[in-house]
Amino acid sequence: MAHELGIAGEFIYDSARKAMALRNLYNDYELNSILYNGAVGIERLQKIYLCLSIPNPMDKSTVPECLKKHNHNELEKHVKEYSGKCISANGRSLLGLFSEYYNNYRYANYVPGYNSKKLKSLFIGFLKKQNGKFDFEELCTAVQFEPFKRYYINELGKTANYYYSLIDEKAREIGTYTYELDSYSNASRVFWSTQRRSLYKQLILEQEAVKELLIHLYKDHGDSGVLKLFNEMHSLEFDDALINDYLADLCEGNVNDSLIDWIDDLHEEIEDNDERKERHELLSLIGNVSVLFDDWDDADF
Repeated sequence: MAHELGIAGEFIYDSARKAMALRNLYNDYELNSILYNGAVGIERLQKIYLCLSIPNPMDKSTVPECLKKHNHNELEKHVKEYSGKCISANGRSLLGLFSEYYNNYRYANYVPGYNSKKLKSLFIGFLKKQNGKFDFEELCTAVQFEPFKRYYINELGKTANYYYSLIDEKAREIGTYTYELDSYSNASRVFWSTQRRSLYKQLILEQEAVKELLIHLYKDHGDSGVLKLFNEMHSLEFDDALINDYLADLCEGNVNDSLIDWIDDLHEEIEDNDERKERHELLSLIGNVSVLFDDWDDADF
């Protein structure tokens, strides 16, 4: 079950990260990815708790039928029965969203006559129900869209931590280590880091960490091996007006499509094959954890 806990956390983290990168509600594939990962992650947490709570999980007659299905609301009824605790009203609403999506929208594109706008309406309906101040009739700038993302991500994080706390309590009660996680995993960020801050603030912190690293690389011309490599390599030409767009995607864990095409073209323009090969080789060293740059401080690149 501990392995399942880690898997559940990865799904939930992916949902939050994809929501963090959301800039509008026009792309059906983005909403599908957000809701699918969130639904799967929360469902796994519910089932982990039930597996720990069932008196004799090897006796099929005692196993609830809901374990074989994908109904978040029905799973929650059994979780409440075993735990004696109630999830928050917002949490119940999120479970309803996930259950509706998973059972009626997950494969809706295979149904003749399906209108993809219905998925957008489902997501907006959840947000409107919980926070009437959201105005979805107005065109949303990136800044205006932040409250929508923050609300979904934080409710996802609260729900995940609610079930994790139940799992942690039950595991310690019966003497198992189901609560344990790889401390370097995304799951630990969902379940452990968010005990000190919201999931949204956790993702903001991750973006700030990337930005601080970029500032350091730009401002501090140190003499470590990797920075020496940076200094020795010549820089390619970029359109400065697009730099912030590239950084926005980078901070969200993505690589801008225009940047990929631009670099591909610039590499193709290197006429000397040996020079192009050498540049690829040097680039492959950057971010390669098997390379010990400290041993190269006096090396000539």
